Amino acid sequence: MEENGASGGSRTLARGLAVLHALADQPEGTTVAGLAAATGLDRAVLYRLLTTLADEGLVIRDGASRRYRLGVALIELGARAARGLEVRRHALPGMRALMEQAREAVCLAVRDRTDVVVVDRVEPPGRWAKVGYHVGLRHPLPVGAHGKAVFSRLDEAQRAEVGVSRSSDPVTDRARGFAIATDEIEQGTVAVASGVLDAAGDCVASVGVVAPSSRVQDPTLLGPPVRALAREISRRLGHREVDEGLATRR
Repeated sequence: MEENGASGGSRTLARGLAVLHALADQPEGTTVAGLAAATGLDRAVLYRLLTTLADEGLVIRDGASRRYRLGVALIELGARAARGLEVRRHALPGMRALMEQAREAVCLAVRDRTDVVVVDRVEPPGRWAKVGYHVGLRHPLPVGAHGKAVFSRLDEAQRAEVGVSRSSDPVTDRARGFAIATDEIEQGTVAVASGVLDAAGDCVASVGVVAPSSRVQDPTLLGPPVRALAREISRRLGHREVDEGLATRR
């Protein structure tokens, strides 16, 4: 009986997570019919799940349109998760210093399997033009400077798992210690990022500057300070630079 209960509980949890993922793909919200099509779940099951999720604030329902969307309680959970990331704690002081130096937004992204997710961003006040590389944004490797910076640190087997669908030059990115991307995540923007390594030498995150292209004449000039910040964060995470090889000696 306990096994059946555990199995049922796991199945219910999996279904609830499927609903949340489906809603995440619909920023304007969707109906029960839309969720049924997206998840393959029966409407009666969906109503029960949505009622529970709404009671917890994880889902909200618009009475006029009858559309469901993600609730604000998820923002709080996400914020708590971000605060708990060790890399974020070590990165924030240096990110602020680089922001003051570059006078542009500095973003931190962490690797999540074949993607990177932006978990923190600092930017100087008063900038009239900003970029949309916001906290919570997820995109695949090796797209964008933050994604390329992580991708360049993966071994061949890990790169094969990513399933590269666009051109990239991981060898060059790794050799110079930073990656550059223009107009990849958002038109009219340029980004320079470098990979952050943990004590085991695994690339767990990337940090870098993201700015409107009109304000960055030569993005390679941002490379050295971005690389220096990534190395400092890596050091704080317990990484020994002597193990990095060519990428750290350039």
